[in-house]
Amino acid sequence: MKNNSVAKVTQNCLIDLHLHLDGSISIPSARELAAISKVTLPEDDNELKKLLAVAEDCTSLVDYLKTFDLPQTLLQNEEAIERCVYNLCTEMSKQGYIYAEIRFAPQFSMNEGLTQEQIVKAAIKGLDKSGFNAQLILCAMRRFDFSKMEIIDNSDLNNETLRLAKKYLGKGVCAIDIAGPEAQCPVNHYKELFAKAKELGVPYTIHAGEALGPESVNLAIEYGAQRIGHGVRSIESEKTMAILIEKRVPLELCPLSNINTGVYPSIKDEPIKSYLDRGIVVTINADNSMVSSTTVRRELQTIVDVFGLTDEQIKQIFINSANAAFLSEASKKQLVDLINAEYEA
Repeated sequence: MKNNSVAKVTQNCLIDLHLHLDGSISIPSARELAAISKVTLPEDDNELKKLLAVAEDCTSLVDYLKTFDLPQTLLQNEEAIERCVYNLCTEMSKQGYIYAEIRFAPQFSMNEGLTQEQIVKAAIKGLDKSGFNAQLILCAMRRFDFSKMEIIDNSDLNNETLRLAKKYLGKGVCAIDIAGPEAQCPVNHYKELFAKAKELGVPYTIHAGEALGPESVNLAIEYGAQRIGHGVRSIESEKTMAILIEKRVPLELCPLSNINTGVYPSIKDEPIKSYLDRGIVVTINADNSMVSSTTVRRELQTIVDVFGLTDEQIKQIFINSANAAFLSEASKKQLVDLINAEYEA
């Protein structure tokens, strides 16, 4: 391996730790799910893509979130949920991934009467059928009523998500998360949920430091988050940076998504190189592979092209992802061995 050469990301040892199921439904998969769910889609693939993916120049969170309307409509029955997970895993296997953690909110698939447990069991079934090395992260949700400008109390739904994460931990589920409008629903409102998760021994990552700044990351770490979902704005506070360096808490960075949602105007404005230079544990992820028309390979090649990263730095990102996974130490070592073998080939 040439340590000082600018990298070309051709390695088939991709890992994604921050990937939303509903934002990663490919066009072929969407058509299959629509047939199952009896949903009518545009016949033209380009028109369908406009419903599933943002335009390249998207910088609006509002436009970004519109792309989740159709996917959630497609994920309201067990067969569709199972098939969606199966399809995504199969696609990732063909694209050179060796491991993924796929997250989704079971409470978003309850519109037609399914229970959260039925939804989780269907997702696990799709995972198992695929044979791909992946696990599920169950997302609790921040909910906000924008008409009343107040936080919606959905603690019962979130507690049920946590109960299921505990019940199926190690059986397809590896952790919980909380997603949703961070700016309107700061992490302190969910302190009790994560205290319960810690008590139950359920690992968790927390979306933080994306819509809000480093104070959100600080709280997430204080509440025991083993990883930070995004955390890209941590650089705004030296205190937060020091905590991340000392505690070695990994960041689940999603560069192209942060452009789409308007967190940064361009990749060159993101602090990725600064994080790497200062020893932050950086992982690079797709967030929503269909919405942002991306993969981990594309994300990595983009930051290579912008920041001139070397093969050694990209290999370190792969290893960071392996070591940050919600896996046993033995399983992490297997991933690291695969990465090393890919670089030695």
